[in-house]
Amino acid sequence: MDAAALIVIGAALLAVFWLCWSGRWRAWSRIAMLPTLPITLLPGVGLCLLLSGAGVAIGGAGEALIGIGLLAALAGVVLVMWEPSWYGPRWFRERERTYDLSVPINAAIAASVRREPAESSEALARSRLANREPGERWRAHLVSDAHGRPSAMQRVGVVRGYLLVYPDALAFAADAGEDRARGRAVVEIVPAEDIRSVRRVPAGSRPDGDRAGHDLPGRVMPRLRVDTSHGAHVFEIRGAGRRAKELESRYLGRALTAS
Repeated sequence: MDAAALIVIGAALLAVFWLCWSGRWRAWSRIAMLPTLPITLLPGVGLCLLLSGAGVAIGGAGEALIGIGLLAALAGVVLVMWEPSWYGPRWFRERERTYDLSVPINAAIAASVRREPAESSEALARSRLANREPGERWRAHLVSDAHGRPSAMQRVGVVRGYLLVYPDALAFAADAGEDRARGRAVVEIVPAEDIRSVRRVPAGSRPDGDRAGHDLPGRVMPRLRVDTSHGAHVFEIRGAGRRAKELESRYLGRALTAS
């Protein structure tokens, strides 16, 4: 690499360092994997490249500049490893030390270290139904804004989990990943006697009747709508049409026969 390229790259790295140090760009301070790299290693490497480029351009007399640049890079490495509490601009030292969970890598790290709730969603759902074994267990996702989106690991307006099919109730329970990311169970129980209709609805359909697919699965996966006397429940599920017929036969066919 020639001297000019070294000087340009070094100057660019120092410019980024200035943006980070001055607080004009602060988002980096809330990325878990980044720690203090932009204000420790980055200026050291930038100064090293800049001085090395200048040293190469000057020739033999520039060896001192190259040596200073190498010392600057070494100092950056030391600061990265040490991370002293006194180092950094005031806004950085006084920042809120929580990471932005809307950043996917932060959310993934948080999910990997969080503990699951004392009682999982599925265990809670079963306990509410006398710890009975469901007749069937289907992979399905609850479509609802009521449970929020605690991190980038969750889909917008969707809670991933399972439908537990009982003779007298339909239960939704979040899966282990959702439990761990949310730190709490998500369970919904629909008594069979409250079910008024079951039907397949288009992808993106929501309980309020609107359609909004926030991601690719939400725009292409058909959904199952269960209307009850207390409102609608919508689930994203494979084979939604087939599942709708099964639930209709199970819950509504019995009622029609009885009437």
